[in-house]
Amino acid sequence: MKVGFISYWSCPLTRLGILRAGGMNVYIVNLANQLGKLGVAVDIYTRSHKDKHAPSTIRLFENVNLIHLPVQNKDDYLAVLNFARIVSDYIDKKNLTYDLFHSHYYFSGLSALILKTKFKIPFIQTFHTLGEMKKRYVGLSDISRIKAEKQITIISDALIASTQLEKNHLEKYYKADPGKIHVITPGVNHHLFRPHDKIKSRRILNLPLNKKIVLFVGRIDPVKGLTFLIRAVGLLTRKYPDFKESINVLLIGGDINSRYFWHNKEVKKIVRLIKIKKLSGCVNFLGSVSHNKLPRFYSSADVVVLPSFYESFGLVVLEAMACGSAVLSSAVGGVQYLIRDGKNGIIFRSGNVADLSWKLYQLINNPGKRESLGKNAVYTGRNLCWEKQADKMKSLYEKIAV
Repeated sequence: MKVGFISYWSCPLTRLGILRAGGMNVYIVNLANQLGKLGVAVDIYTRSHKDKHAPSTIRLFENVNLIHLPVQNKDDYLAVLNFARIVSDYIDKKNLTYDLFHSHYYFSGLSALILKTKFKIPFIQTFHTLGEMKKRYVGLSDISRIKAEKQITIISDALIASTQLEKNHLEKYYKADPGKIHVITPGVNHHLFRPHDKIKSRRILNLPLNKKIVLFVGRIDPVKGLTFLIRAVGLLTRKYPDFKESINVLLIGGDINSRYFWHNKEVKKIVRLIKIKKLSGCVNFLGSVSHNKLPRFYSSADVVVLPSFYESFGLVVLEAMACGSAVLSSAVGGVQYLIRDGKNGIIFRSGNVADLSWKLYQLINNPGKRESLGKNAVYTGRNLCWEKQADKMKSLYEKIAV
């Protein structure tokens, strides 16, 4: 079996946490890797980087190729149409054949609509995030995006939802045919994400041994709710002045060496809030971190916080749990299926600064509870691996390709 992945939105190899690179990149790379091990040939089509003007192919894993195609680096519908044409021309030129396409994000889905028509083969869509839900949870309304997602929902041959909640959203807000929706949860790479000794990890990363470390991992984006974490820490330091001296909040994500990063609207908002709350000495931007280093950061943290308003799944939580971290998260996406509140993690009310602040304070001051949560979290994470999820995906491919 041979499958063409369409990844217009972002090259899967882009450093995580920079601009649009996040959980979807992790998803694509790990799924493709495991499919390749199962004997499924996967070609991942994406855009070339700025300085490239000709197609280039990288062998990522066994049976998996990453194909960069030169196309304008724009996020508009003409560019998407052009990308579909370039993919089509490349396939014709190389005389390639596929059993189906699997597109990721709605821009890729629009390209897949065209490719489906041209090559007369089915395509499967994974949205990763939904415009309708961003509108409802964060107020980010993109009418053209929602319209495109509805069109893709109708024409695609199958839809992948990461959770039952996402399936419900597709049925309720997009009127998707329930029979087309298949819930296949993302996995975690247990060879990479596993517990490490906290003190040793801090020494390796040159992190303070005598501080309580609160860790955030993710893109710097309004949907991630980072301002609420800063406000929660500010509330604690105002109520307990000594708290400021004992805590270190680490923010992983974003290209801090780029001048564009510091001009980003959300970044400027966060920096201003840090100054207002007088937290400059205890909140640190670390920028983008290699995926291979993340397990050490998770293991170094006393608490990993996910303050998001909306996530389709929340891979950060699964990765942190696999590393034995104490996780404090809003009940978004897959989190509500992963965390049993008080057993293997703690849930706070999304957008509620007081609730986040109080639960963070309780966790910071209760090492026994953190240890208990971490041990249970590791056990939970063991049940979700990419090997199992890829096997489910392969079975679906075989069913759809018939």
